[in-house]
Amino acid sequence: MSKALEPITAMFGIFANKSKANKVYANLLPSLEFVMTMKGPNSAEARGLLAILAGLPASGAKSINFKKKYLKEPNAWKNLPKDPDDIPFGYWH
Repeated sequence: MSKALEPITAMFGIFANKSKANKVYANLLPSLEFVMTMKGPNSAEARGLLAILAGLPASGAKSINFKKKYLKEPNAWKNLPKDPDDIPFGYWH
């Protein structure tokens, strides 16, 4: 795990629990949309929110798939569904 994510995971716990991850996702997405619109994707706030988002999926292949699909490209985050239950199986919990 990245040193940058250690305080975040300590604050929210390890997101192994789908219910907790869904709650954080649902609260984080509107903030991410606002920050990306107002401050841009290169702002410290946007990078921090994306780092939290990257830590939400289940570990292993699902986490890798999630990052490739929704976080690798600059505007890929716009494809994130509003409801975490709409994220495909191989990308979430």
